[in-house]
Amino acid sequence: MSAVTATTSTGPEAPARVRQRAATRAARRRFLRTLLVAGAWFWACWALLVLSLPLIVERWGGEADGLTYDAAGGPVRWVAFAVGVIVTVGTLTVHVAAGGTRRSFVEGGLRAAAITGPVLGALAVALTFAERAVYADLDRYWQGPAAPLGIDSPTGVVVQVVGEALVVVTYLLVGIAVVAGYRRAGAWRGSLLVVPLLVPCALADLATRTGLFGIPLRGGYDDVALGVVGAVGGTLVAAALAAVVASRMLRQVPCRP
Repeated sequence: MSAVTATTSTGPEAPARVRQRAATRAARRRFLRTLLVAGAWFWACWALLVLSLPLIVERWGGEADGLTYDAAGGPVRWVAFAVGVIVTVGTLTVHVAAGGTRRSFVEGGLRAAAITGPVLGALAVALTFAERAVYADLDRYWQGPAAPLGIDSPTGVVVQVVGEALVVVTYLLVGIAVVAGYRRAGAWRGSLLVVPLLVPCALADLATRTGLFGIPLRGGYDDVALGVVGAVGGTLVAAALAAVVASRMLRQVPCRP
């Protein structure tokens, strides 16, 4: 009797789980495709700028002072933010109308960012190596990254890749939350709501000492070990907070055609 009861009670839940997984995969594919296209365009243009600028300045008699990726604000994070906004605006209503849920939408975005983030982080480290080589060839001063460890050690590379990946996750999820805020509160109140929604972004920037909020803190670390823990742990907390915020904000969002 108990076995029959258990089978009966769990039977209806199985199709729901299947639909949830299918909807999550569909959302992940949308976010992933957009992230890959936007990321490819960004890195092609940004790498060209970063590597050619010191050569151009040198050619015309100037002296570049070391425009590093993170000193310029880690701009790929805003690509992730824009993807979160664009995909949410364009596909959330269709996603829900097709049988998906707001939860599967956020989870799909999270998974896509978790896949793409390490790739973007590795590209950031590769560009850092290339930029250092350019400045060394010109015999010019190079700032170096803002991370607590340099890129000369495997640990330093891993810390930078992980930090960058979690920043990408955070900003994409906050992009989703911002759209939800505007849909729930309207234009004027939604604009005021954007400020507290950016708290996870600020936390990620402060943890890595990059981005808009972290640039003022850029500089040496008094304790390298504490800096590593802060960079990785802080961005992990920021990404988790962004996931909670995005889920909460989408919960009551009206999905009208």
